Amino acid sequence: MKRVLPFSLILLVVLSACTGTKKYYEQGDYETAVFNSIERLRKTPDNKKSRETLKLAYPSMVEYLTDKISKAKLSADPLRWEQVVADYALLNRAYDEIQRSPGARQVVSDARSYQSEYNEATLKAAESRYALGLQRLAQGEQGDRESAKLAFEHFRKALEFRPNFRDAESKMLQSQDLATLYIQIEPIPMHSRTLQLSNEFFENQMTEYIRSVQFSPFVRFYTAKEAGQRTREPDQIIRMVFDDFVVGQAYVKETIAQRVQDSVIVGTVNIGEDSVVNVYGTVKAEVHQFQKEITSGGLLDFRIIDARTGTLLSQRKFPGTFVWTDRWGYFNGDERALTQDDKRFTTKRRESPNPLPQDLFIEFTKPIYSQVTGFVGEYYRNY
Repeated sequence: MKRVLPFSLILLVVLSACTGTKKYYEQGDYETAVFNSIERLRKTPDNKKSRETLKLAYPSMVEYLTDKISKAKLSADPLRWEQVVADYALLNRAYDEIQRSPGARQVVSDARSYQSEYNEATLKAAESRYALGLQRLAQGEQGDRESAKLAFEHFRKALEFRPNFRDAESKMLQSQDLATLYIQIEPIPMHSRTLQLSNEFFENQMTEYIRSVQFSPFVRFYTAKEAGQRTREPDQIIRMVFDDFVVGQAYVKETIAQRVQDSVIVGTVNIGEDSVVNVYGTVKAEVHQFQKEITSGGLLDFRIIDARTGTLLSQRKFPGTFVWTDRWGYFNGDERALTQDDKRFTTKRRESPNPLPQDLFIEFTKPIYSQVTGFVGEYYRNY
């Protein structure tokens, strides 16, 4: 059922909203007072309270922001023009909103656009950022990676204020290259005298990971296969070696269990000429269960090395284990004594073929892969 609010309650809500808007003005929050008033006048052009508030708040907002702009222009802060841009943008937004509201336009007929001033300020802001970028870029070219990162940010901001500003884009890419850490992932050696195993799956997973995950803009990974395509030497090397691993350690266990089930229908008895009743009794069975487990596991030594000095920057040991299980069995006695689990494995009379060593190797490296990628993501997140 649709609920209809009393007129007195609706009036109270409207008056409260108008009072709240005027309160923003009285507290010096001219921006909120202006935009709230414009929005209400868009819905109700004749709203007296909103018209009064807008008439007072808009001139106050303009006076406050233009004064703030004048002071900012006199500041020695090289980034002062960004505040000027923000304030002119706010004045332009107020002008646009007033033009879109007939009721507001009647109240503020002298609202003006500050677009030309805004355009001039964005040019000044872009020039300031560009000049700061050149200073930091010069330091980055001397090997200061942090300065190169700051140069990248300055040129990026310059392009935000003025797209295609001078050669800011090429300077930004140059700064990014100077700031970027290039990391080469070495192939994982395999040393197994008895098994022919391949780590291709693990390496492919790592390659897919570094190509799909977004790290810092200043981190680039590449594999040893890709190293020949690059003219720049790596900054760091990731080296991974399996310290030890076991593939195919089998263990078979036999379990014998006695099953007894009471109150099972074991027959019927005729009572009289037309009546038959069930006979209940106890049934038994002996269950033989065989369980084979093949355990595989290993330990990966993970290192991050400074490519120029050979210094060990970080080292971790990541373990991984996988247990392959197979069950089969048989029973002697009454099948009705079996549990549901007994029925599942006793239908299988013989063991399954052992999985291939390569498959077992892949399985135990999966939890290692999760640990490695988690560590790499955390280590290089803010590099």
